[in-house]
Amino acid sequence: FTSLYAEANPIPSARAKVPLLQNGDTLIVESLIVAEYVAEIFESSILPVSSDSRATMRLFTELCGSTFSYFPLLRRDGDTSFDEELQSFREGLVQANAFLAQKGWQDGPFLLEEFSLAECNIAPFVQRCCVLLPQFTGKDEIPLVNPLAICDELELLRLKKWIEAVLSRPSVVKTGVPKQDMIESAERMLERFAAMSKK
Repeated sequence: FTSLYAEANPIPSARAKVPLLQNGDTLIVESLIVAEYVAEIFESSILPVSSDSRATMRLFTELCGSTFSYFPLLRRDGDTSFDEELQSFREGLVQANAFLAQKGWQDGPFLLEEFSLAECNIAPFVQRCCVLLPQFTGKDEIPLVNPLAICDELELLRLKKWIEAVLSRPSVVKTGVPKQDMIESAERMLERFAAMSKK
């Protein structure tokens, strides 16, 4: 695997990681690139036809893809407080809502007229964020963080509509990690980080 990864990513000392897709002699790495490559190969409907829509999809992924990064709220280091991380998270939700309201499909619920590669790429993070934040916050003097409740509080109506549509999409539900598995995996990861920080 590491030798194949080195062929696909010639940057010296790049850490081998999944995904790595081999199609004949072609090697592709990085999730977003692999997803777009597969969509193109199979001429999938998740890839918009028009150049304008593709540009909007890529811009949303670039600007709003990290909005649902939940891990800084679960694993805070000494450099930032929970309140700072929470404020940053809330600002990300506001920005994603603004993007969807201004550049998204007018009638929603998705970014474009149909479910697209943008949703496909971001869905796993939306799922984890909406399961793990409510699970691991709201205790030990840490306030409860629920992305959908924040959308209600800040009146982020377009974003809430988008999140709910993504989470209920049958393909997202079918391919998602079961809730309990997600929670147990996060617990193990947090335990590892806690043990490492004590060394």
